Formats: sequence, C-alpha cells, structure tokens
Amino acid sequence: MIADELLRAELAALAPYAIPHPPNIRAKLDANESPHPLPPAVAAALGAHLAEVALHRYPDGHAAALRALVAREHGVDPAQLVFGNGSDELITLLMATFARPRPGAARAGVAYPTPTFVVYRIGALSHGLAPVEIPLGSDFTLDEDRLHDTLARERPNVVYFALPNNPTGTLWPRAAILSVVERHPDILVIADEAYFAYSGETMLDLLPAHENLAIMRTLSKVGLAGARVGYLVASRAVAGAIEKIRPPYNVGSLNQAAAAFLLAEHRELLDAAARAVIDERERVVAALAAHRDLLVFPTRANFVLVRAAFATALWHRLAERGVLVRNFDRPGPLAGCLRVTIGTREENDALLGALG
Repeated sequence: MIADELLRAELAALAPYAIPHPPNIRAKLDANESPHPLPPAVAAALGAHLAEVALHRYPDGHAAALRALVAREHGVDPAQLVFGNGSDELITLLMATFARPRPGAARAGVAYPTPTFVVYRIGALSHGLAPVEIPLGSDFTLDEDRLHDTLARERPNVVYFALPNNPTGTLWPRAAILSVVERHPDILVIADEAYFAYSGETMLDLLPAHENLAIMRTLSKVGLAGARVGYLVASRAVAGAIEKIRPPYNVGSLNQAAAAFLLAEHRELLDAAARAVIDERERVVAALAAHRDLLVFPTRANFVLVRAAFATALWHRLAERGVLVRNFDRPGPLAGCLRVTIGTREENDALLGALG
C-alpha cells in the first residue's frame, strides 16, 4: 500500500491521538477543560459580537486586536507574540523553525522530561527530529543532575517544560528551570504554562534577561477550549523567526473575535471560573486521598493524577456510571494511573459517588 511505502519509518509505531467517547457520560472529566460554560447573557452577547465577523474575508493574519490585548496584559512588545491554533500548533512551529542540526549531528534534538504532554514527542517525530527523553523520578520530580547531564551530552535545540506538568500535575521548582536557562544558553527553553491559571506561577518576568527563554500559554484551559487560541511570548528575534513559517491565517476570525471579546469584556468571569476550580480541586484531592486504594499525586493544575490497582477496570466502572476520566494505565511510569479533571461541584460529586 502506498501509505506503508511512503510513511517515514519513525512514524510507523505512532498511534493516532485517541479520544474515547463512551455513551451516557454525565461528568466529562477527561480533557482538562474548564467545566464552566459562559452565562447565558454573556453567551448571547458573544453571539451578537460574532455575528458581525466578516466570514467572507480571511482572518486578520496579524491578529491585531487580540495581539494588543495580550501584549498589554503581559506588558510586552506586541512583536514578542506569536499566535497559534492552540498551543499544539506553537509546539510544532517551534520545532519546525529551530531544526538546524548541530555540527556533526544528523538531526536536531528536542528534549523534554517524561512522562509529559504527548504532543512534544509527536511533534518531534513528525518533523524528523530526535526526541531526547529525560525520565522523571518515581514521584515525577526532576532529577536535576540527570537533566543537566543529558542536555550537555545530547545538546538538543529545544527543551520543553510543562509547568505544571501534564498528566502528572507536578510543578517543578522555578529555580530548576532557571538553572537550565542559565547553564545552557545555546538551548531554547520553553516554559509551557498552559495551566498558569491554576498554578499562579510564571517565568514571564525572567524573559527580558534571557533570550533563550520563551513562555507558552493557551486559552483552552480557562473556558475557550473550543476557540483553539494559544500564544507564545518570546524575544523579538525568536518570535520573528517563527513568524517566517507561521501559516498566515492560522487563527480563524471567529476564534480571534471570541478570544478578544472575552478577554476585553469578561476577563473577571474567566478568572472567577478558574478560582472556583481551584477551590474544588482542594476538596476533590482530599476526598480522593481518603480512599485507601488510591495514591493521589500532588497537583497544581486543574486535574489530579491518581494510581489505583486495576486502574483500567476502575475506568470502565466509572464510565458505566457516567463519569469519564483519562486512562493512562499502560506499561511504563504511568502504569495504574488515571487523570481526573476537576469539574463542577456536581460533576465532582458524581465522581466521588461512583467511586463508592
């Protein structure tokens, strides 16, 4: 078959990103989304705003309105921003841009601690780059000596740190990431702060002093998952390089308009929803920790990772009772693990009730 004949060898073992859809789910706690929909009045106002978008025209390739809002919010030059169709696109744009092999190397390397967000590995393989995976400890903490030794030996072009990490919820120390930035100035360090709204910790203030540091954010976790809007904050040189290959209309007109409207008019609503999730997170984590058969890992995100005997059987039991969580139970460091997104109080009570 032509697909088999032409497929690159390193992609042969990859499986498509799978999203289970069991029937009769009433508590969807598998995708790290915000559980809070827009209030009807706000949704109606947004609908009226979107009705004015000129769909017969291409989107604003510069995302001018959204760019001005985000630049003002973060106190950066608008030229330091790159917008993407979610942060997933930004991850791969970074890889495609900074892919020159080091002298004597056949391929450029992309490093990341593991286990972590699967798109880092998918992006590396899809762009013909060499994944450099740095195992975490059994409690998902960073082994800093191993980290620095690996980076010095392999010399990847880019290293990604999910802060907090997905799917473990771990927030590695800021000092540990800063030490990578300072000790490896020829490596581009990406602080992926997709869950910043739930951790409250950022490296954005360090950006002016370190050209090899970039900050990645997304609106997907704070109520705009359907809009698919992410952005990178970097030096003007790094941002300008990525802009050379960014598709000119990668963020649609409706997506830009929705994001700009909500950030400008209803930012406090998004922030309040995030605070509600944080409050629920503390309650849910305490309730899960009370189960003697569950090991609950510390989290600073809007989800929590738990380990259980017979985790896959437990996943099926929850799904049968209308509760969908993410199953990571397969051989490897995540064996026996389920990831639970923090939902509304009602959804969380459904989870806890299904656990018995």
